[in-house]
Amino acid sequence: MCALEAPTAEQQPKASDAHLMVGLPTVHRPSAPQRGFTLPEVLNFVGLAAILGALAMYGVARYLRHSKTAEAIGSTAAIAQAACAYYNQSDSLQPAGTKPDAAKAMRHFPPSSRASVPASLDDVRGKRYQSGIGDWSTSPWLEMGFKISTPQFYAYSFDSRGSGPTAQATIEAHGDLDGNGTTSTFRTTCEPDPSFTAKVNPAVQQIDAEE
Repeated sequence: MCALEAPTAEQQPKASDAHLMVGLPTVHRPSAPQRGFTLPEVLNFVGLAAILGALAMYGVARYLRHSKTAEAIGSTAAIAQAACAYYNQSDSLQPAGTKPDAAKAMRHFPPSSRASVPASLDDVRGKRYQSGIGDWSTSPWLEMGFKISTPQFYAYSFDSRGSGPTAQATIEAHGDLDGNGTTSTFRTTCEPDPSFTAKVNPAVQQIDAEE
């Protein structure tokens, strides 16, 4: 008698072929229908996009304003440093033979500016002003060697009074970045310490800085 050989794994009927062995028809399962967005979901997405866009625009506008106000802070600080240097070296302007203590008592800041640069705030109201050499060729800018060669957003003025221990200088920058009539002000002051050495006040007064 011949021994029956067991069918190999390849010859074993597969479970997936069972329906063919019993004559059952092939069943095709319909694929799940793709789901679209509903109207409320679309409206929510559009609303979220609008909010994010508004926040982004606000952030950009705030950054641009901050970059512009940096001009006022930096320029007033530079003018104040120059004014202090002038005060500390004003001994040389005293008559020959003046005693050192007396010379220190007569130390002073440069004279006040007759007008701001530019002279009218309208020149920087919602726009920039390109100054010329003539704008900075008068007191006190000439004494301090200060000028701005690039277009500026602010009008700068300088005021000084007193001498010796009572001397004081005030530097101001005025602007209207968006041209809405609201003026921003940045104010820096200088005054001497007990040793008659002028120092810049580290606190910068800001009024409506970003309007």
